[in-house]
Amino acid sequence: MFVFLEQRFRQMLAFTILFGILFTYVMIRSKIEKEKYEFPKHLHKYRARHKLKKETVPIDIEKLKFKLEQSNLRPNISNLNKFKTTVSNSPIFLIQVHKDIHKLQYLIMSLSQVNGIASSMLIFSHSFYSESINQLVLSIDFCQVVQIFYPHSLQLNPSKFPGVDPDDCSEKEKKRNPNCQVRNAKLTEHKQHWWWKANYVFERMAWLHLYKSPIIFLEEHSYVAPSLLLIYQYAVKAFSYYPHTEILSFGRPLMRNVDMDLLTIEPWRPPFDVGLAFNKTTWRRMVSYSAQYCMYDDSSWSYSLLNLFRMFPKSHVSMVGCVTPRVLSTRHFKNIEESFKRYTKMFDTLDVYPKKVKTVFLFGTDGIVENVYKEPPSGNGGWSDLRDQVLCLDPLVSTTTVEPRYYDK
Repeated sequence: MFVFLEQRFRQMLAFTILFGILFTYVMIRSKIEKEKYEFPKHLHKYRARHKLKKETVPIDIEKLKFKLEQSNLRPNISNLNKFKTTVSNSPIFLIQVHKDIHKLQYLIMSLSQVNGIASSMLIFSHSFYSESINQLVLSIDFCQVVQIFYPHSLQLNPSKFPGVDPDDCSEKEKKRNPNCQVRNAKLTEHKQHWWWKANYVFERMAWLHLYKSPIIFLEEHSYVAPSLLLIYQYAVKAFSYYPHTEILSFGRPLMRNVDMDLLTIEPWRPPFDVGLAFNKTTWRRMVSYSAQYCMYDDSSWSYSLLNLFRMFPKSHVSMVGCVTPRVLSTRHFKNIEESFKRYTKMFDTLDVYPKKVKTVFLFGTDGIVENVYKEPPSGNGGWSDLRDQVLCLDPLVSTTTVEPRYYDK
């Protein structure tokens, strides 16, 4: 009897101990998961309130065109009275947005944590109008904000060029219908939009005519490190020390155990299109070779830009780049929220704030590294439609609703 009770007691004791261990493990695991996935409360206000939904009621295209044209003519500056930004020397971010509101909200969150962001201006250039996106951008309360709208978008031209033309087709369809034009309007829009927004900001925004500093180009799928504007100040100073440099780049593939304070001078090429920055002087030189961008048969704006830079004196442009990137792309991440938290935690633990910034040239066996990457001689395709090329050469063509556009039939 006593033996039986002793066995039962031991079983109950073992069960209690095991239960205690499992309970402790679950509690610790729960705490770890909570700390891992808990979202910073102060960033909740920049979350998108609504997901983009398909329009159930057809939009009035002409009415929307007129609304966006008026907005471009007289762009409103949000938070103008809250932040006394000096346009002549304050950092400016030019952000290309389509309709990925999910990734856009995390870009805005990362920008809100940038040291010195209050003295900056954000210019959002949209190729798609949505009240959800509009409200998300208007929720920004940490700096001045401007919104402009690409006038040749697919949304404003749903069934004709420069949107989706009924005669557009894929490579497979071309075999069945030799008369159709091989063209993917979604890809051509992205390249057109990039070139248009640069033209519009440098040439049409009168209050930026005296702006001489480099403008930082971002996209909706960018992530910005908190120390971006601090390293930006040092990179801009490098222009005066190295007058042959034309552009800055704050992005590159992320590596660990590298010098946080090191800047390099080397030829620009993709993947340094992430976090690209240049000023009006460089832009005017780029415009003089616009045909190399607009006539190059490649739907990628970055490789088209690489082809354009081939016309510069050294057949490339020299950039000031960061060894430790301050701008990262989240384009290919499936779980953007988890990636955002991982990046935020990583940059919190890494000492990425510059202390003794050094700028070095990259040397090879034959001396300073020159053009180490050559673009395809004829491009990767997707840009063979003459109409796209002509529109690109004249991106600021009149877009009023009363005047016929030259590409209308």
